[in-house]
Amino acid sequence: MEQGFEPTAFERQGVLGGTWVYRESPDPLHPEAAAVYHCLKTNTSKALFGYSDFRPPPEWAPYSTHRQCLEYFQSYAKTFQLGKYIRFNTEVTKLYPADDYETTGRWRLRFRGQANEDATEEEFDAVMICTGFYSNANLPVYPGQNTFMGGISTGNSYRNNFKYLNKKVLVVGGGISGGDIGIDISNTSKQTFISSRNGYTLTPLIGSNGWPLDIYTSRRFVQLFAPNFEMWIATRESEKRFQPAELGLFPPNRGHWPNGSVLNDNFINQVACGKIIPKPGIQCFTKTGVVFSDGSEVNDLDHVMFCTGYRNTIPFLDDSELPGPLGERGLYSYVFPAKMTHQTLACIGFIKVLSCGSPISVIEMQTRWVAQVWAGNCILPSKEEMLAAVHDRNEEHYTRYGRENHQIEAIPYMDQLASRIGCYPSFLKVLFSDPLLAVYMFYSPVVPSTYRLMGPHKWNGARAAILNAWNTSFEGTRCTTRSGQMPEITQALKFGLFALAFVLLFIIIVMLLS
Repeated sequence: MEQGFEPTAFERQGVLGGTWVYRESPDPLHPEAAAVYHCLKTNTSKALFGYSDFRPPPEWAPYSTHRQCLEYFQSYAKTFQLGKYIRFNTEVTKLYPADDYETTGRWRLRFRGQANEDATEEEFDAVMICTGFYSNANLPVYPGQNTFMGGISTGNSYRNNFKYLNKKVLVVGGGISGGDIGIDISNTSKQTFISSRNGYTLTPLIGSNGWPLDIYTSRRFVQLFAPNFEMWIATRESEKRFQPAELGLFPPNRGHWPNGSVLNDNFINQVACGKIIPKPGIQCFTKTGVVFSDGSEVNDLDHVMFCTGYRNTIPFLDDSELPGPLGERGLYSYVFPAKMTHQTLACIGFIKVLSCGSPISVIEMQTRWVAQVWAGNCILPSKEEMLAAVHDRNEEHYTRYGRENHQIEAIPYMDQLASRIGCYPSFLKVLFSDPLLAVYMFYSPVVPSTYRLMGPHKWNGARAAILNAWNTSFEGTRCTTRSGQMPEITQALKFGLFALAFVLLFIIIVMLLS
């Protein structure tokens, strides 16, 4: 809309919200799709959450519930009058190049209503696929699994812990959903076990100083260090509180970055009091239980819950159009299929945010970049250059993670896209025009509004959002008797000025020596 395009969005549900719409049971038409569970809350703090020109309500706590998130998305759509562009209760069944694709780059879309209506087709100049990863739950298969007499399910079917009262349950997966669901089940179960083949990475939501950890690790000056520094901060914060090995939480493979992390401060409490017992990866199933890779065994299991992610599939797109697993499809900057003749197809949200930052903000930046490309304001490299960039990225991922995946560090990635768009905030430019803002930009968390300070479609509220970044987290919970600026702000400014002076001194020395 900002670029003057005529958008049409297809939503197979009757309401806006997608995964964030809570249902008591899985969608009967799409039981494999992702869904929220009743105890779900965000793992991104309020300061970093949301769209760049639409901040979350001030009354929110530092971390919000799924119901608040749904209200936020629906409020955003209402504010910007997006409902008139959305076709609800309409499912896309096939996407393929139009007959004249080789010359025009156009796409043909087949869709239908959910009332068994006949399929309809339309052509579009360009298409964004915004379904993301979470459309097909992954169910691993182990030896003996078909003989297991207990129940087996995947995390997308989980809603609450009622049915696990006094049961013996194994949760498989040491990531975000595995941690959340394991904690919830352990509150009612007889005993809960959690299995992870890659070890356990525990990242606290609240740091040792009482602030959300991500607003510390997302500060601009932290991003100047090597990527491992951010992970080091999170690890150090965890180890200030407990010793993982003493509680049976064996560490992840230190040769690679972790592929997932438990982001729930209640997890360690449940482990410490024996409500959750950590186990390594599964070796095989028996009729009544599971044997683990260390030779230990758990018998008399009532249920096994697999929280093992989702298959990277696009069900309505034929593999002949975008062949191979998602990692082999050659998405330039995780968005444009580099092998295509025309860059009129964009894959939005096919990423996993590893470091601090909101997936919502990353997705917004992707769509802003795509709109600028399609408007002719950003020029993509040649096909050969894009394929080379994808190859180099995959090689880096094999080195860092042990496999190709779509994990990103949010802030460096958004900086990259913002530079292409022209909305990357120039520190030196701001320093001379608004020194106070420059200090806040350098030391404060990189809030989404940072990318609306300048460039196309800048937002007048961006400066205030940056200056208020530290106060944002506790607006909804702070004691009303406490007023004025937080002491931490003063400390931040002192440290920020010191760090700024150090950087300027370094620049001057380099200039003198060059």
